[in-house]
Amino acid sequence: MTMKRGIFLFSITTILLTGGFALLFYFLHWDFLSPALMFIPLITSFVTQKFILKKPILGANGLGFRLGKKRFLFLAPLLSLSFIVVIYSISFLVHPKLFSMEAFKEAVQNLATYNKDFSLMTNVILAASIQVLVAPLLNIFIFIGEEVGWRGFLYPNLVHLYGKSGLLIGGFIWGIWHTPMIYLYDLNFGKHHHLGLLFMIAFCILAGIILQFMYVKSNSIYAVSLMHGMMNISAGLIFLFTAKEEYRYFIDGGTGLIGLTILLVIAVICYRKFPIENLERNNLKQLRKWAIS
Repeated sequence: MTMKRGIFLFSITTILLTGGFALLFYFLHWDFLSPALMFIPLITSFVTQKFILKKPILGANGLGFRLGKKRFLFLAPLLSLSFIVVIYSISFLVHPKLFSMEAFKEAVQNLATYNKDFSLMTNVILAASIQVLVAPLLNIFIFIGEEVGWRGFLYPNLVHLYGKSGLLIGGFIWGIWHTPMIYLYDLNFGKHHHLGLLFMIAFCILAGIILQFMYVKSNSIYAVSLMHGMMNISAGLIFLFTAKEEYRYFIDGGTGLIGLTILLVIAVICYRKFPIENLERNNLKQLRKWAIS
């Protein structure tokens, strides 16, 4: 009962606080503070973990603050980058007008790293290198804020209670959490808010399964934070080079049908291979420790 109450309080509090602060930032025109919304899941997970579930924040039974299997610190973001490159390559192939040389040149010239003495391709390589290699590391603290809440707290507790079905429930809650960003800031889907929210929920269910699989495999919140960060940053970089008037919100990109189709295939594999047995054994060991203490 305590775990169910903790999950409920965490979910409701996180969603309400995010919505409240999003509205505040929106009406005060403080859009530059919107990335701070990603820290709300971290704060609410800390409070729930410590005071409701009476569990430690750090350590083996904490919220994932460990390096884990270090190879995943490289592999996890590499997988995200590969996914983004593949889905945009397919988008450009099936919709050639989406790629515009004019938009490409304009985007490069507007980049903070642009140097007029360098060739166009050199500027692209420079900007891409910084975005892919440096930006995820610089922004990891922002993505840790979100990942601790979902991957470190919510999903493990849901899986403990409901088995693999907890992965689907967690994705639904994560998707709903994006509501204020979609309706107030036109996240990913422009003004198509209602249908956009449904697509975002589908995306979060599929991406959540993959991220949680990687979290369990890597045993590190840092690996999935880098994975999440690489997905957002690389997608944002490539999106700069598209003809915006040609972009089809529900077909192109990671949250369109092209991205969702690829995610579905990967998510099904991860769902089937999700190591629920190992988690159950670990939970039994922990319960025995609590019983003895």
